[in-house]
Amino acid sequence: MTSIDKALEICEVLSGSPRGLSLSELARAVRQPPPTVHRLLGLLKRRGYVRQDEETQRYGLTLKMLDLSFRALGRSELRLHAYPILRSYVLKTAYRGFIAIPAAGEVTYLWSTGPDEVAMHTSYGKEMPGHCAIYFSPRQATRRLSCLRLATPADVVGAEASLVRLGPTPSADGLQRLFCTCAPVRDYTGQEVARVGVFGHGADDGPILTEHHRGAWDLARRISMRLGHLPPSALESTA
Repeated sequence: MTSIDKALEICEVLSGSPRGLSLSELARAVRQPPPTVHRLLGLLKRRGYVRQDEETQRYGLTLKMLDLSFRALGRSELRLHAYPILRSYVLKTAYRGFIAIPAAGEVTYLWSTGPDEVAMHTSYGKEMPGHCAIYFSPRQATRRLSCLRLATPADVVGAEASLVRLGPTPSADGLQRLFCTCAPVRDYTGQEVARVGVFGHGADDGPILTEHHRGAWDLARRISMRLGHLPPSALESTA
C-alpha cells in the first residue's frame, strides 16, 4: 500500500466512528504500525481533514471532505436537496414556491400542476426577479410588488407588527398584487447560501400573513438541515 492508500483507509475507518478513535484503535483497525498511523494522522491534521479531541485525544474527521463535495456539486446540490421539500409544500397550495441563489444569479420555481404533479423552471441571469432580489438588493425592487419581508426568525411571531411593504399597491394598471415571503437557507458553516420562499397573486394578503410566512421558515430550516446546518436548538440537544 502507498501512503495515499493508507491515508484514505484511515479516513474511511474514521468515517464509520462518530465518537472517534484512539491511535491504538486506529492502528489495529487499519493493520498498520502506530508510528506509521501517527505520521499520517499528523499530515491529515495539517491539511484539515482530521481533528484530535484535546480531552480524549481521539481522532475524528472534520467537515473538509464535505466542503470539497459541496464545491464539486455546487448549486445543483442545493436544488437537489430543496426539490423534495418544496415539492411537498407546493402540492398543498395554489401559491408558487421558489429558491433563489443570489451568488449564482438564478432562481428555481416550483408550482402544482395536478393532484400529485409539479412543474419546475430555473431562470438564470445576474438580476433576480423582484420578489427574489428584493431581499438582497433593494435597487432591484419593482413598484408592482407588495411584499412581506421576514428578516429574522423572531419576525415569525407577530408578523403583522413587522410587516414591510415595498412600493405602492398597483391599481391604475389593473394588475393583481404579488405577495411573497421568504427565509434564509444556510449551509453547514452557518453561511446564508440561498433564500426559499412562497409567492402568489391576489387581493388578499391573509394567506401570506398566516400560514405561508411560517411555512417559508420551516422550508428554510428543513433544507438547511439537509445541507448540514444545525440550528442552535439542535446543537444544544447534541451537546
